[in-house]
Amino acid sequence: MGLPALEFSDSFLDSPDFRERLKYHEIELERTNKFIKELIKDGNMLITALKSLSAAVQKFSQSLQEFQFECIGDAETDDEVNIAQSFKEFSQLLNTVEEERRRLVRAH
Repeated sequence: MGLPALEFSDSFLDSPDFRERLKYHEIELERTNKFIKELIKDGNMLITALKSLSAAVQKFSQSLQEFQFECIGDAETDDEVNIAQSFKEFSQLLNTVEEERRRLVRAH
C-alpha cells in the first residue's frame, strides 16, 4: 500500500483529511531519512573494515613473499622448492586481489 496522494489544491482547504495524509508523508520521510543515515554509517564502517582487511592481507602476502626454508644439508629438496614457489605465487595473487579491492574502495 502506497502513501495517500497529496494534492496541492487540498493544501488551501487545510482539512483534517489533508493533515492526516500529510502526517503519513512526514512519517515516511523521517523513516527514509533514518534508513539513509544508517546506510551511510554502515557503508563507512564497511569501507574502514575493508581497509583493515587489505592491510592485513598485504602483511600476510609480504610474509609469504619473504618466506625462506632453512635447508638441512647443502640444497633444498624439490618439495621445499615447490612450497616456496607456491607461497610466492599465492603472495602475488593476494597482491593482485588487494590492488583491485583498493581501486574499488577508492572509487567510492
